Amino acid sequence: MSINAYPVIDFELGKVSFNLFRDRSLSDFLDIEAQLYEEIHDGSSLINIPVKVLKKALRQSGKLGLNGKTVKRLQSDIAFAKSSKDEVVTYYCF
Repeated sequence: MSINAYPVIDFELGKVSFNLFRDRSLSDFLDIEAQLYEEIHDGSSLINIPVKVLKKALRQSGKLGLNGKTVKRLQSDIAFAKSSKDEVVTYYCF
């Protein structure tokens, strides 16, 4: 069996959705629900968070202490994923 490697041709970053250090309760939640920290290598990585996990985080936004800006960004991320028929949101963390 072999694994092929393909170059990334088009890569565009959106606005910051959350900060792994400042939004610690969200980061910890995402780690429990989607193994966030296992996906991050050497301080930067592309990570995939399932839409269903992001929706769960939004339902618990008060408990997680999410500010309005973070809530709106996550809602936007979910809407974009749905419009692309994706079940995950890919984030580039660095």
